[in-house]
Amino acid sequence: MLFGDQNTEQANYIKNGTIDTFQQDVLVACQKQTVFVYFSSLSADDETEKFGAMLEKYVKLAKGKVVLVKYMIESNQQLAMQLGVRQIPTTLIFAHGTMADGFAGVIKENQLKQVMQALAGSAVLSLDELLKKAQTCLNEGKFEEALQTYSSVLEQDETNANAFAGMIRCFIASKQFDAAKDLADNLEEGIKSPELDAAKKALTIALENKDAPDVKEAKKALDKNPSDLQARYNYAFALFGAGECEQALDELMTIFITDKEWNNDAARQLMFKIFTVLGPTDPVTLKGRRKLSSAIFM
Repeated sequence: MLFGDQNTEQANYIKNGTIDTFQQDVLVACQKQTVFVYFSSLSADDETEKFGAMLEKYVKLAKGKVVLVKYMIESNQQLAMQLGVRQIPTTLIFAHGTMADGFAGVIKENQLKQVMQALAGSAVLSLDELLKKAQTCLNEGKFEEALQTYSSVLEQDETNANAFAGMIRCFIASKQFDAAKDLADNLEEGIKSPELDAAKKALTIALENKDAPDVKEAKKALDKNPSDLQARYNYAFALFGAGECEQALDELMTIFITDKEWNNDAARQLMFKIFTVLGPTDPVTLKGRRKLSSAIFM
């Protein structure tokens, strides 16, 4: 795992409990902070395992305002009976010296986030805002600031797939292809998201095109014969390889408007590759897609 292990303070937010430690871990602790008591099973299904991991993630984000004590039903049946636990998983919430709330089964992440925000406040659960800030920096070409912001996300949630996706796109955009590949290749198998899949695809495309022809030479060839669509395509490809994606899209749009079917739709296919590399929220992608949509019906 990148970015190191959890520090000791963060690790103390989550512990395994027994009936013998319940008094201290829960009843005493909940007089000062909210305590989540989580009952699971050694034979828990994937959905339960995923929910448990998600619960741990949000407890860590609360930075001590909430702690989690985990119990396995097999070794804590007496305690489970005393607390009225009848289903796995069950989550009980203790506060001010007593049990305040709870729920059986799994809930969706947005529901859990609302619960945690109510208990710990919104400031400690600002990952969405940090991710948006990082994306804005990336779109504006502030790659170093974007990387630092994505790193801040990972300090709070070390398995955040969207933060890793953003970092890969930062490395692609700044032509740090080796760094992008090292990051993508060394992620743990369980770190997944659609955004990360898209970033990895973008990296593959960027690596395939990093040895594009020289821009100046391609421009000279095009200037000799501006009506030569292959020369214009070569120039667009060179611009793409040089990171001049918006200008490359303009050249490809010229080809597409001139001949929509040229070279088996090569111009549009390269446009789609550029969109993938830039990402769906990049202003150049949004502008390019609008132009392409308009051109299709011309």
